[in-house]
Amino acid sequence: MQKDVGGVCALVSVSANAIEVKRGSGGAPAARLWSPLPKGSIARLKTPVAAVKGVAQPFASFGGTTLESGEALNTRAAERLRHRNRAITAWDYERSVLAAFPEVRKVKVIPHCAGTGGWLDPGHVTIVVVPDLRLRNAVDPLQPRADSDTLSRIRQHLEKRMPMKIGVHARNPRYQRIRLDFKVRFRAGVEFNYHARQLREALIGHLSPWKYDPGAAIAFGGTVYKSQLIDFVEDTEYVDYVTDFRMYNLRGGPDDSDDVNEARAETPDTILVSDAMHDIAPVPDSGTPP
Repeated sequence: MQKDVGGVCALVSVSANAIEVKRGSGGAPAARLWSPLPKGSIARLKTPVAAVKGVAQPFASFGGTTLESGEALNTRAAERLRHRNRAITAWDYERSVLAAFPEVRKVKVIPHCAGTGGWLDPGHVTIVVVPDLRLRNAVDPLQPRADSDTLSRIRQHLEKRMPMKIGVHARNPRYQRIRLDFKVRFRAGVEFNYHARQLREALIGHLSPWKYDPGAAIAFGGTVYKSQLIDFVEDTEYVDYVTDFRMYNLRGGPDDSDDVNEARAETPDTILVSDAMHDIAPVPDSGTPP
């Protein structure tokens, strides 16, 4: 009996009668062909079949890459000459994965780590991967995760190129959420509900810019300061002032309800992200600016 059932909670869907189709170029330019086909784009068969009652495309297209430019070819050739298709250093692991898996956006290699708790496990290497959000298949764009099949293929790819008796582990990053709770007074004539939503989206975009710009950088580690976020809110053109500003560092621990002045990434494989919701309330009418 299978005992490792932790992945059940991350299950997206179970679809029967699924088939894989290949997108042909026809007369489409290569750049447009590489652009992912959004989910729902395929809704019917080109030639109807009586036995098929309906067609659904639940996910965006996957795989494929742009035609390689001369500059990209030179870069890839130089990298190949450096690592010679062998994974010895952390740089070798990273370049090998990025070259073989175009659906991966970023790779962080943590040597001497098995990813099972401690950060000192000689003879092991942990590969932390971030998928390319431009492929539009992320279930949660705030916390993008590669699927288990991709992680398994990455591990198999590296096992053929790494030294013997080295254990390799491929997995997704840990995400540490930042949630804000504050009261705000907008400028005269500004409707609260609409602009509170706008401010909430602006904060999410500031803390996790890749949600609205899939090409934005995603960085491991770092620190988020409450003072910088207060400045960001107060610099918004329709905000007059803020009060009772609280920042919570959601790490899944007992101190998640503590107001903090700064939030630091707890582990080397952590990415600081925005929470999906920030609590924004109006300053009571009796309130006066501090």
